[in-house]
Amino acid sequence: MTLWLLVAHGSANVDRVLSTDMGWHADFDTFHRSAVALLHGDSIYDTGAKLPNLNPPFWTVLLAPFGFLGPLTAYRLFGVLTAAFIVSAGLLVARELPVSRRAKWLLSAAFVLSSPLMGTVALGQVYGLLVLGLAVAWVGGKRDRLVLAGVALGLVVAIKPTLAPILLLPVVRRQRHTMLAAAAAVAAATIAGLAAGPENTVRWLQVLRIEQLSTFGDNASLPSLVARFGGPAWLGFVVAGALLIYTLRKVRHDPDIALWAVTAATLLLSPVAWHNYLVLCFPGVYVVLRRRRSATTALMVTLPLIGVEWGLHLWHGDSLVDKAGQSLYCFVLLTYWYALAVQHDRDDPGQVGQARDLGGAEHRPARAADQ
Repeated sequence: MTLWLLVAHGSANVDRVLSTDMGWHADFDTFHRSAVALLHGDSIYDTGAKLPNLNPPFWTVLLAPFGFLGPLTAYRLFGVLTAAFIVSAGLLVARELPVSRRAKWLLSAAFVLSSPLMGTVALGQVYGLLVLGLAVAWVGGKRDRLVLAGVALGLVVAIKPTLAPILLLPVVRRQRHTMLAAAAAVAAATIAGLAAGPENTVRWLQVLRIEQLSTFGDNASLPSLVARFGGPAWLGFVVAGALLIYTLRKVRHDPDIALWAVTAATLLLSPVAWHNYLVLCFPGVYVVLRRRRSATTALMVTLPLIGVEWGLHLWHGDSLVDKAGQSLYCFVLLTYWYALAVQHDRDDPGQVGQARDLGGAEHRPARAADQ
C-alpha cells in the first residue's frame, strides 16, 4: 500500500527540504526571525513571520546563534542537525538494549525516509532536539543517573510545555531525584528565557491565549480528531487523559518502554500534535524490536513512510469517510500508543522467535511555529 501511494502520488518531501524558498521552511523562518529580533532587542513574537511563534522565550535564547547567519544558511545547518539528532536518539537507545548493527541501520534508514522526519526537516521544527533530550533521559534512567534523566526531561518540557504530562512518569515511579532535577531544569530554563526580556514572556502567553485548536488533518491529537468529526474538543481531552492515566499505570514498572509509551499518550492529549511529532516516539521502536515483536516493528516502521500529504489526494470531502481518511496520522499515533502502552509485554500473535528475525534479539521480560 505504501509503495503504491508513493508511485501513484509521489512525495514532495525532498523538494521541500531542498527548496531555497524560506516559505517552504515556515517554522524555521519564524524561529530565525525571532532569533534576529532577540539580537536586536526587538519583540521576538512580533516579527512579521507568516506563522506565530508558539515556543517559549527559552527556545529563542537557545537559537540566538543562528541569528548571526543568513536565513537559508541557518536553515541548512539546523536541518542537518535535526536529522542527526533524530537518528542519534534512536541509536542511543539501540546501543543500550542492545540491537544488532543491521537492525540499527535498517530502522535508521526507514526513519530518515519517513514523512515525519522529512517534514520536520523541511519545516525546520524543534522535534529533533526534543527527541534527543528524551533519549538522553531514557539512557540516564537506564543507567541509574536519575539527575541526568530529570534535567533532560525538564529541558524538553521547558522547550515544549505541551509535553509536561511526561513529568508524571517519575512521579508515579517515585523517582524523587528525577522529579527535583526536572523541576530545577524547568525553573532554570524559564529564568534563562527572561534574558529575552520579561515582556516577551508576557507576549508569549498572549499569543498562546488567542491560538485556536486546529482541526487540520495534520494534527494527530485526539481533541483535534473529535473536533474534526464535529464533536466537542473537551471530549477528546477527557478520553486522551484517561489513556494517559491508563498508560502510567500500565508501564510504570517497565523502565525500557515507559517513557516512549507516556510520550505517545502525551501527544494524543496535546491540543496540537502535528504528524511530525511522531519522531518523538521513534526510539521506542527499538525497544519493541528488542522484544522480538518483529511484525509490530515492521508495522511501526512502515506506517510513517506514508506521506501525510497523500491524504489530500484521496480524501477531499466532508463525509465521515473523508474525515477518517484525513485523520490518518491520528490512527498512526494510536497504533504507536497501542504497541508501546498496551502490547508492550506481549509477543506478536502467533509469532515464533527465530534467530533470523530482524535484529536477532532475544525476548526478555520487561523490567506554529512548531505549529
